Amino acid sequence: MPTPVSGRGPDRRTAILDAAAVEFDRQGFGAASIAGIAKAAGVSQGAIHFHFRTKQAIALGVIDEQNARTFAAVTFADPSPLGGLVVASRTIAGLLLEDPVVRAGIRLSLENRVFSGATSAFYDQWIASVVDVFRLAVAAGEVDSTVSAEALGATVVPWFTGVQLVSDVRAARADLLPAVGTMWRVLTHACVAPAHRARLLAVVDRAFACPPA
Repeated sequence: MPTPVSGRGPDRRTAILDAAAVEFDRQGFGAASIAGIAKAAGVSQGAIHFHFRTKQAIALGVIDEQNARTFAAVTFADPSPLGGLVVASRTIAGLLLEDPVVRAGIRLSLENRVFSGATSAFYDQWIASVVDVFRLAVAAGEVDSTVSAEALGATVVPWFTGVQLVSDVRAARADLLPAVGTMWRVLTHACVAPAHRARLLAVVDRAFACPPA
């Protein structure tokens, strides 16, 4: 059981979100209860209602926190745009394996139409960010411009989402890292310029410990 958190400040709110994420990830939105979240967080139901008026508000808080944690994984600092995106996807895959908030946020975004507005905006942001990376990759000569950056971004985001969902259903994400690595190897062979292909395949191998093709 978590240590009870006193007061009404950000520590208590964070404890509630963390406990709620575990409950949502384990049971789904419908089966999770305010009482169960309060017990898991080590707080009273009144303390939960001070921060969140409804269970839906808690779920939206989890989704917002998940968005923040996953977006933080994507930066434009890497000199190789596509290499940076590969590494970012490895970071996000690691969060899916280790962070209940990220797992719960993804589950909530896909299982309940109540959250479609918030999650639609989240995926729009993700696609826009990945499109920006592919634009940089095209400009750097890493990616063959035959397929537009817009088409690549709009494809890679749902592809990654599908890979992690199928991994969750089939293997409780035990095969997530090799599955995402295979996704990147296929993409690299399909659209990366020959001059950059070996280097980027090596990035994928290092990130996901993929066996040689």
